[in-house]
Amino acid sequence: MSAAAQAEARRQNLSTTTSTGNDSGAATFIAQSERARPSYLVAETDASYLELSVADLLRDCVRKAPQRLALIVPSADGTARTWTYQQLQTDAEQAARALLGVFKPGDRVATWAGGSAEIILLHVGAALAGIVLVTLNPANRASEIEYLLTQGEVRGLFLDRVFRKLDNAAVIEALKPRLPALQSIIFMDEWTAFVTGAGDAVLPQVRADAAAMILFTSGTTGKPKGAILEHRGIVNNARLSTERLQIAPGSAWLNMLPMFHVGGSVTMTLGCLSNLGTQVLLAEFSAEAMLDAIERYRVAVTMAVPTMLVAMLQSERLTRTDLSSLQVIVTGGTVVVPELVRSVRDKTPAEVMTLFGQTEAGGCMCLTRRGDDPEKVTQSVGTPLPLSEMKIIAPERGTVVPIGEIGEICVRTRCRMIEYFRMPEKTRETIDDEGWVHTGDLGLMRDDGYLQVTGRLKDMIIRGGENIYPREIEDALADHPAVAQAAVFGIADEKWGEQVAAAVILKPGQHTDDEALTQFLQQRIARHKVPRLWQFVDNLPVNASGKIQKFVLRERTEAMQKVPA
Repeated sequence: MSAAAQAEARRQNLSTTTSTGNDSGAATFIAQSERARPSYLVAETDASYLELSVADLLRDCVRKAPQRLALIVPSADGTARTWTYQQLQTDAEQAARALLGVFKPGDRVATWAGGSAEIILLHVGAALAGIVLVTLNPANRASEIEYLLTQGEVRGLFLDRVFRKLDNAAVIEALKPRLPALQSIIFMDEWTAFVTGAGDAVLPQVRADAAAMILFTSGTTGKPKGAILEHRGIVNNARLSTERLQIAPGSAWLNMLPMFHVGGSVTMTLGCLSNLGTQVLLAEFSAEAMLDAIERYRVAVTMAVPTMLVAMLQSERLTRTDLSSLQVIVTGGTVVVPELVRSVRDKTPAEVMTLFGQTEAGGCMCLTRRGDDPEKVTQSVGTPLPLSEMKIIAPERGTVVPIGEIGEICVRTRCRMIEYFRMPEKTRETIDDEGWVHTGDLGLMRDDGYLQVTGRLKDMIIRGGENIYPREIEDALADHPAVAQAAVFGIADEKWGEQVAAAVILKPGQHTDDEALTQFLQQRIARHKVPRLWQFVDNLPVNASGKIQKFVLRERTEAMQKVPA
């Protein structure tokens, strides 16, 4: 059997180790010895993996609950557009036929637009037509869009003419001569005319293992890469993460995440379908709109990044809103501060669950559990989803490290991406011959089987042979009363190999300097970890997912050092 065949066999047949059968459903440890258990576990193996496409999932929903509300899209004036599951299927099939009048199954068609009912119909319609949807951030500008459309070999583009006062129509008009593969451009305000002209094309039978989407990765360390996700991978990932939420079938889901992100398009949209739920889609986030939607539509579950939760807690409307329906708030994507979790629990009836995901893994990788105490929710990202394996390896050697030791997080799951589009070398760097996805994230496995994320592998600083983890320094800086946010990164140094640098945002009205921060840190961490180079900035560069782009900070700092004094 070839190496590739062996890798696929491992991917299709995970370890047959059975679960412990305890009530918590905790993952089973595979221990080599009691003295030094390895950071390797197999999640529950008694779950099912379904050979379903997105079309299969939708049709199953229609068969079970045709008249249940599937989608609600509120408007600013207090009205809303609604679809039952039967209506959603009808309109999505019309969209699919319209798409097949212009494109063929397997073509790549991109979205460059904000959230709307039409975007949902386009997502589902493309899935029914067997078209690969390439989702782009509508805030991306000319150079970014040119790269993404070129890299993705995109044939069609659906876009907003204007997005937050940005003239996207003018941008794409200027780029057209440099995009020979782009054959069709359709503006979202032309949607009704586009679908009205749908023919009577026969919808294809879309295979469960067919490509469904290309989502471009965050690009925190360089150019984004297009992760190809297959139908059955995203359907099962959404289904398995939804099962862990333990909410009643038919619940209302509030989706406030962008549809160009795996959280909005997979975890929330397909997760809601898996629950036979009602998706309430907010086209634009505001704390007031969030609270209104929870009360008005009796929302049971939502997913929000910490900044959204802070805005909700600070809203004057919070104490006047009936939140009694809200059971679960899923958060993640960045550090979850313990104080924030306590505040949400004190001021709402909801439990907070922390998620750890990655596009390459098909979406959610780890999730905490209902009933977990605040320490687990804030200091870990839970345990892996069923039917997956996780290990922590030493980056230099590739060997599994003992429990409690920091290393690179690797996951093996049948939900993972197929590959990076047209990037075989990058694919081999991320997925090894045994099917393990090397996440590029650093973390440790705790004694209780929960995973703790400590930073990014490429962010790790090696100073004089010592490994330094920026997260530890950033956490220490967060305790300083004048510091609002900090990003720690390494830059090249002739003597030490790398030196520690920090960019700091101060709280409004607060003042401090590098000498004071140095003294503050010296009382809390080892001296060799204390930054030697400091910047005080008004903001930090972030990507579309809100993650800090430390490579930009590194380049800026190195450029500043080259400028003569």
